[in-house]
Order: sequence, then C-alpha cells, then structure tokens
Amino acid sequence: MIRRRNRQDSRKDEAAAGGVASTSWASARRREVEGGLAGDVASASAGGRHFKAEASEDAAVAVPAAAITGKGNAVSQKTADNAEGRPSAAMDSSRHVNEGAAKARETEMESIGDLDGQDADRRAADEGGASVAGSPDEGWTEADGIGRDLPPLPELPRDPHEGLHRVRKKTHIKAKRRLRVMAIVIAVIAVLVGTAAFALSRMVAQGEEALRDASTPEELETSEDATSNDKGMTVEYQGKTYRYNENMVSIVVIGYDRRDSVETTGKAGQGDAIMVVAMDTETGSMRVIGIPRDTMVDVDENLGDAFIGQDQMQIALAFSYGDGYDESSRNVVRAVSRILYNVPMEYYFAMDMDGVGPLNDAVGGVTLTPLASIPSTSIVEGQQITLRGKLALRYVQYRDTSQLTSSLDRQARQVQYLQAFFPQAIASAKGNPSVLIDLYNTALEYSTTNLGLSEFSFLATKLIQNGMSQLDVTTLQGEATKGSQYVEFHPDMASVYETVLDTFYVPVSDDAADHTEE
Repeated sequence: MIRRRNRQDSRKDEAAAGGVASTSWASARRREVEGGLAGDVASASAGGRHFKAEASEDAAVAVPAAAITGKGNAVSQKTADNAEGRPSAAMDSSRHVNEGAAKARETEMESIGDLDGQDADRRAADEGGASVAGSPDEGWTEADGIGRDLPPLPELPRDPHEGLHRVRKKTHIKAKRRLRVMAIVIAVIAVLVGTAAFALSRMVAQGEEALRDASTPEELETSEDATSNDKGMTVEYQGKTYRYNENMVSIVVIGYDRRDSVETTGKAGQGDAIMVVAMDTETGSMRVIGIPRDTMVDVDENLGDAFIGQDQMQIALAFSYGDGYDESSRNVVRAVSRILYNVPMEYYFAMDMDGVGPLNDAVGGVTLTPLASIPSTSIVEGQQITLRGKLALRYVQYRDTSQLTSSLDRQARQVQYLQAFFPQAIASAKGNPSVLIDLYNTALEYSTTNLGLSEFSFLATKLIQNGMSQLDVTTLQGEATKGSQYVEFHPDMASVYETVLDTFYVPVSDDAADHTEE
C-alpha cells in the first residue's frame, strides 16, 4: 500500500513538472503563432511582392497541430525548400495559401487553449482544489491574443506643459540670481564712484587752499608813475584806482633745452620758452604772459649751494644757474617775479622740450597754418598742416640765429602753437576732467614741478567750469638789440606795468577806493 502511494506521488510530481514545461512551451508557441498571424495579414496586403518570404511562412503555418510535438520543423524546412524552387506558383496561389495558413493558426490556437485548460485543472488539483482565477479563455480575445495576461495599468494623465513649467522655473531662478549679482555689482560701483567722487572733491578743495596760501603777496612793487599807501595792494595809476586781486594764482611754465643729461655734462641747460599762466580761481578766467628768452633781468648767481650775487643777463640763463631741476626752476621763478613788479610767484612747471611731441600726439595732433617755413621739414609758411611728433617740436624750437629777431619770431610760433593746442585739449576734456589729468601725467614724464596733483586738479576743474575755448596770450613789449655777445631784449617797463595791472588787479570805483583807504 505504501509503495503504491509513493509511486502515485512520484507520478503526480512528474506530471506536474511536465505540465509546467507544457505550459511554458504553449505560452511561447502562442506568442510565436500570434506573431506569424500578424505577418500573414501584412503579407496578404503586400500582394505577393515578396514571394520567397510568403512561401516560407506558408510552409511554416501549414504544419498540423500535431507538429507541436517537434516534427513540424523538418516539414516546414522541406516546404520552404520546395517553395523556393517554384516562385511563380507561390505567387499565383499566395492568397489561397494565406487563407489556409489562417485556418491552421486558428486550429493551433485552439490546441494551445486546450493545453492551457489542462494545465489549469492540474494546478487546481495539486493545490487541494483551490479555485483558479478565471477560465482559460478569460482575459483575452482572438483580436488581441493576450490570453490570461492582465492588461497593463493605465498611465496617469500628465500635464502637457510640465516640461515648460520646469524650464520656466529654472529660468526664473537663474534670472533672480543674475539680478542679485547685478544689484551687488551696481552697489559696489556706486560705492566706488561715490568714494572716488568724494576723494576727487576733497583733493580739489585741498588744491584750492594750497594755491591761495602760496599766492598771498608780501610786498608788491609799483611803477614810478603809480602811488600806493598799502604796499601795492591798492594803487592809483593814470587817474584810475586798482585793487590787487587776491584770487589770482601764477604758475611759471618753462621749456628748457638740454642736449645731454645734467649728470653727464654738469650743465643744466637754458630756458628757451618762459611763460606765466595767471588764473583767477574765483571766475576761472586765465591769461598767459609770454616773456622773451632774451629779456634782460637781474639773475641770482649760485656756485653750488652758495649764493654769490646777482648779475643782469638774459632770463634764459637763469635756468643754467642751478641743478637743472628744482633749483634752476626756482631761480627762473624769482627772475620772472622781478620783471613783473614782485607779483607773488610760487609754482613752476619746467618741461624738457622733448616732451612737446608726446603731448602733441596725446590730443591727436595740432592743426595750424605755419607762420614760417621750417628748413628740412614739410612745414611751409601759409599751408595748413597737422603737426605730429617731432614735427611739432621742430616748429616751436627752430630759430635762425643769423636774424636779430629770431627769438621773438620763435616765440610768436610758440604762442600760436599754444593757442591751437589749448582748445583741442579743453574740447577733449569736456565732461571728463581726467583727460587733463592724463595730459598732466604725460607731461610729468619730461618735467620737474612743484605743482601737485591736487593743485592741478583744481585748476583743470576751474578751466572746464569756465568753458574757456580760446587762450588769451600777451607778450611783453620791448626792444631787441645786439649786445656785446648776444641779443638783448629790453622790456618797456611802463607797458609791463600796465600788463600787470590788467592781469593781477581789478579796477575799483572812487567810492570803493575811499572806503579801502579808511
């Protein structure tokens, strides 16, 4: 009895294993057949154009249901080989073959369904009579061929603008980040600009204060035809009363000619161009007084650091008595002040003539109509030209020493050049005073000066505020004569004093003059 039960259990296990294998094979075969059925429909629609593929497919589907046991492969191969040997017959009967194939597939599907049903009954028996969820035909139709497989879960509806929302959100975040960065940058720039503006304003104020302190007169001289009761602060001249303008600031500009360095030769050079820039710090008006290089004046003579006295000589030689820098410049300043009746002179700007070219090019060149032709150049009298580089230096430096008035003729060209240079520099600096500061820095590379950046900034600001477009230049009047060795220019002191009154004084009414005397 026990042995019989064991044999029965063993047979059940083998049957169950066989059923599982049959079920797997049946499912795979059903999917294969369904795929073939779909291929038949497509092939029939094509009208037999691919006859080889159709013949092979017909041979495969013509196998009876009994071929499921494994004998169908050989039959299918043989049928396919025969089909390849007679292509025209396959084309003529393709529709009939396809219809037979469809019926064969339906028969095979029914066989597979029976196998599925038997497998379901076997599993139910093994599990103790548990009910099977659904019959073999439940959950599928001939149209879809899904069988008992459950349908896939439907996808949840998606927002068609979901991707756009994400892009917009990221773009919005980036835009907000950029705005924050931009705001920070603007704030930093505002702080820097505000700080720079405050620093510039403070520097200008300091420059004004320094210029005023240095321009306070100590003891002004007067002409023999003028009278004064307060050391020249108020004077009467030719029936008019004048009051010294304490807003005036004077800067002596020196253009010196030095062929070699003073360290090499021990020679400081000579001041070939000497001018006084006088500015009213209240109104911003400015006048330039040209002093001929051959003007005879008392000059301090120094031997090293020792002062050895004064001697009358050309003012150009005042620069040679010194170190070629600060001492030489101050010696020229003192000589200029003596000519101009001891008007206070404190500041100087001494520039090597080699700096003319770079300054000229810094404003884009200077255009003018030459007063004279310059040998070995393209400069022709009366023909307009734009001077550049060394050509500009040549125009303001050349002189014919064989002519008595050569120095005066050269000074006339220098004045003309300044009057052409000045409006171009001012025009380029309108709305941007830093342009003048750049010119100042360019000139410094060739210059010696005690005029600080704060003082220059104040003067530049006043010039721009005043809106000057033309430079007012006057030259001291006098007579050039041939001296014992060199040309001597003897200024007309009456004319010089009138120039001083016109530049550094202001006329006052009789009532104002009486009030001043009281």
